[in-house]
Amino acid sequence: MATREEKIKIASGFLKAAPPGEINDVFNDVRALVGDDDLLDGGILGALEEYNTEELAVIVSKHGQIDGDRFLDPKSNQTFKLDHFRQIASDPEPHTVDEEIEDLRKVIEKDAEAYVADRYAEGVLAVYGSKGLITIAIVHNKYSPSNFWNGRWRSVWTLDTATSEVKGALKCKVHYYEDGNVQLETSKDVEDKLSKNSSDPHTAISKALMDLIAAAELKYQTALNESYHDLAESTFNGLRRALPYTRTKLDWNKILTYRIGAELAAK
Repeated sequence: MATREEKIKIASGFLKAAPPGEINDVFNDVRALVGDDDLLDGGILGALEEYNTEELAVIVSKHGQIDGDRFLDPKSNQTFKLDHFRQIASDPEPHTVDEEIEDLRKVIEKDAEAYVADRYAEGVLAVYGSKGLITIAIVHNKYSPSNFWNGRWRSVWTLDTATSEVKGALKCKVHYYEDGNVQLETSKDVEDKLSKNSSDPHTAISKALMDLIAAAELKYQTALNESYHDLAESTFNGLRRALPYTRTKLDWNKILTYRIGAELAAK
């Protein structure tokens, strides 16, 4: 029989691997399997926190994590406490901004909001600024359980204002589960640099950053679409067996008359 620690580890693994939009379903299934609410309450909080911050749930990310269970909403300059079990925010408090970078952060935030509204129908974002770094976190969820699929796009971009270096992490996760269970999880890292010009105003820096992000995300999304096409046209076809083990083609109109076991034995 599994020990307490083993049960927590297994349950945490299931939760952290939950597909987009299905964390509550996975939690309920894990709860039924474990059969011990006290064990779950005391052991999986860390897994839920990791899931929320990595999946950018309601733009709760490690980039805005202030201390423990408190997170920053950079648009309102307030921190809040998050209940990771119920995903409920509470106890708002004012937050002191980094004045040296706040003006640039606001300009980038405005341009990033326009970018997301133009390209992601249901996308949301947060723009953080601290210690010389501007970080943009974008997430777009698309849930269609009636059609047996859910998906999530995430991208995090960080600009070092001192060096003009830009780093991006793009991630896509899709779950399709009609008459089966197929998951896609893919990622790409990007490193680039804005044209260095210390006299550039904030608007020029922001525009250059948005242009870089738009080009990189379009390139990655195009590559994904091409990969899907290749899978359908070549890879999956290659997996199909040209003939069954009997080495003869099946007449599907007579399928009920075949005695597969006897045919195999004869071979």
